[in-house]
Amino acid sequence: MRSIISLLFLLFLFILIFALLGMQLFGGQFNFPDGTPPTNFNTFPIALLTVFQILTGEDWNEVMYQGIQSQGGHKEGGMIYALYFIVLVLFGNYTLLNVFLAIAVDNLANAQELTAAEEEQEEEDKEKQQLELEKEMETLQGGDGSPPRIDVNPSSPGSHLLNKKEEEDKKGGDTDDELTGPKPMLPYSSMFILSPTNPLRSLAHWVVNLRYFDVFIMVVITLSSIALAAEDPVVENSTRNIILNYFDYAFTGVFTIEMLLKILDMGIILHPGSYLREFWNIMDAVVVICAAVSLGFELSGSSAGQNLSTIKSLRVLRVLRPLKTIKRVPKLKAVFDCVVNSLKNVINILIVYILFQFIFAVIAVQLFNGKFFFCTDESKFTEAECHGEYFVFEDDSPLPKAEKRLWKPRCFHYDNVAAAMLTLFAVQTGEGWPQVLQNSMAATYEDMGPIQNFRIEMSIFYIVYFVVFPFFFVNIFVALIIITFQEQGEAELQDGEIDKNQKSCIDFTIQARPLERYMPNKRNSFKYKIWRIVVSTPFEYFIMMLIVFNTLLLMMKYHKQSAIYKKTLNYMNMGFTGMFTVECILKILAFGVRVSK
Repeated sequence: MRSIISLLFLLFLFILIFALLGMQLFGGQFNFPDGTPPTNFNTFPIALLTVFQILTGEDWNEVMYQGIQSQGGHKEGGMIYALYFIVLVLFGNYTLLNVFLAIAVDNLANAQELTAAEEEQEEEDKEKQQLELEKEMETLQGGDGSPPRIDVNPSSPGSHLLNKKEEEDKKGGDTDDELTGPKPMLPYSSMFILSPTNPLRSLAHWVVNLRYFDVFIMVVITLSSIALAAEDPVVENSTRNIILNYFDYAFTGVFTIEMLLKILDMGIILHPGSYLREFWNIMDAVVVICAAVSLGFELSGSSAGQNLSTIKSLRVLRVLRPLKTIKRVPKLKAVFDCVVNSLKNVINILIVYILFQFIFAVIAVQLFNGKFFFCTDESKFTEAECHGEYFVFEDDSPLPKAEKRLWKPRCFHYDNVAAAMLTLFAVQTGEGWPQVLQNSMAATYEDMGPIQNFRIEMSIFYIVYFVVFPFFFVNIFVALIIITFQEQGEAELQDGEIDKNQKSCIDFTIQARPLERYMPNKRNSFKYKIWRIVVSTPFEYFIMMLIVFNTLLLMMKYHKQSAIYKKTLNYMNMGFTGMFTVECILKILAFGVRVSK
């Protein structure tokens, strides 16, 4: 928060300057046949709120259109005033507000580094205490040796192989299994039936580790996803859906065979490395089993199977099939892991977020409880007066229409904490929040109708809320995701002797290629003279000027242009096209159709 204070002061100065400038340009000008809009520049407080609304990005284009219209419209030079709103959005919304994100990333990274340092210090203290305890034990036993250790948690059969492998990993890093050669079979009996030497298990292991097995499954997943997208969600028994159902049977069969082969190879769940000890395999199993059960009931044709809507609804889980690609594409898996890790970190922020949301909701209930009621007849201000009918005059009808007066609350209100939290969440998203702001400033007393701009000072509540939530908390969520990505990239190099920047430099050096420049062999040849021209700096500047002028020419077209003007632009465009054609011919003469390496 200390870092944000300076930014808030700068933001306030920015809003202040543009509010004053807006008053000079548009003050008293937003007068239209249907009245003056609530967002205007007629007074200083309203101008401040108008600029703030534009910074939030909500309905800023409507204010810009009103500003252009107030200065005569696009036909009388009003378009030039759009620059005011463009500069305001560019420097305010895109620049100043994104500094909140930079501050959040910087401070959050520092906080996490401090937390990590504290945890390391805590671990070191624990190790020191453990060493001191061991020394004291040795002293009590006479110092003639260490006390015997008893293993009270024996490992599962074959786990000594994994423990040995873990020890090798700690000593030697990136292992022999990770280099070349086929993936070894797990040293356990699959389902306590198939030993590592069983021919059926060996065949399943060979199939699932084939070079193109994963590619084949990826193709099937892609085709299955296309089939799901092609289904007709309206007419369930359409011809298209009947045909796609047969394809779905084939896809379900392929995924079932894949699951069974992997279970034969890896086992189910009881030993390390088995099939259901990985999240992605659990998801695959759930999707396949549900699809197979639903398919079995459909093929049975029994009335029980046709009436079980719950069983049929299991087919909805087919939409999870595209997620199977995440496991097989390393970059997608890295992104998914980042999302999961971010969710773990977000929980703490989410708790604070909900707490602050609750606090603001309680404050809003105290400020606006029972004050968001209105009568559909705007001339009535109390529920007692809001009875009977009133006339509504419409533009497309010469006769008025009688409508019943209704006393009701706004769609978004603050009559209780739950409704207040929903209203504030809608305000936080920025969608339609100016209307909630206008309703709040128009709120008078409990069970009384609104009066426009009755309490402008109520806008301070929304300004503070925007600073705390959209400007601060939302950027903390984004900062957490950024930092999680950074930490994941650094975690890959944690056991190595180089950091991330050094690895990037090495990768760049390996992939970099020396610069090459083509030059004709014979310096006295005509080809060499043409080459000297096309590679010269004046020639490049000349072509650049042609590109600029041609771009300006293309910008000169407009609606309802005269025939002479249009013909002149066409001739000029043909001239530019001719000059670019000459450039192309000269470069072909100088370099050839294809430059040989």
